[in-house]
Amino acid sequence: MKGRIKRLTIVILGVLISSLAFNIFLSPYHIVVGGISGISMIFNNLFQFNEALFILVIFMFLYILGSVCLEKKEMIKTFIVSILYPLFIYLTSFLLTKLDLSIDNRLLAGIMGAVVFGFGLGLVYREGYNTGGMDIVTKILHKYLNLNYNNTTVIIDSLIALIGAFVFGFETLIYSLITIYIYSMMIDRVTLGLLGSKSFNIITTKPDEVKKFIIEELHHGVTILNGRGAYTGDKKSILFVVIPKRDYYKLKDGIKKIDNKAFFVVSSSYEVGGGK
Repeated sequence: MKGRIKRLTIVILGVLISSLAFNIFLSPYHIVVGGISGISMIFNNLFQFNEALFILVIFMFLYILGSVCLEKKEMIKTFIVSILYPLFIYLTSFLLTKLDLSIDNRLLAGIMGAVVFGFGLGLVYREGYNTGGMDIVTKILHKYLNLNYNNTTVIIDSLIALIGAFVFGFETLIYSLITIYIYSMMIDRVTLGLLGSKSFNIITTKPDEVKKFIIEELHHGVTILNGRGAYTGDKKSILFVVIPKRDYYKLKDGIKKIDNKAFFVVSSSYEVGGGK
């Protein structure tokens, strides 16, 4: 129970930090960071549509879509962030009316926004939660079209930044792409501290249960290798799986829950090719 409260507290803190970054460093300077947040800036500029309300409406629509197309268990955590993020954007927006937090240098604002925004999202991902929004779209594309999750995310964010360039000017595109790159790096640093995918070699007395968890819960393939203990000579099953960095803690926690005596080795995989 304490562990759940701690995890939820960290998620709430992460969402709050991201919301502050959006209102202080990103939105006022029209730095389109991709995702629904970036689209909300565009709509606010074109139609004076409240950003927090726009994000809430789109998040709810995508949540319903995700509930139909994705696992309901996964969508529960998405719902929490989908509600908190626009709510915190609305509440923290009042800071701008009470405090002068403006920055003369737009590039500096983008860099600071990227660091703070990425740090907040990193806390959310680290606790195994999903930010909703375009993450849901990416997961659906991955599930039904087998598109690479990370590559699809980068492409979608870049396209949104490109659209922002037509609305706010070409200079905005440069700032936006720099910001997207930095905040993506920041997420990596917070979640794992390293770039790339993670490969697991797992030795467990419950290989079938771990295999089922990887395939059905994380939606990743797994290879089972035959091994033998050098000291005892006992035959062992070794599960090998490569996962995106954002699923690292989900798999780690899943293994411990299934078999707390399981032995596993994790290494960084900087390039993964072939397979599905």
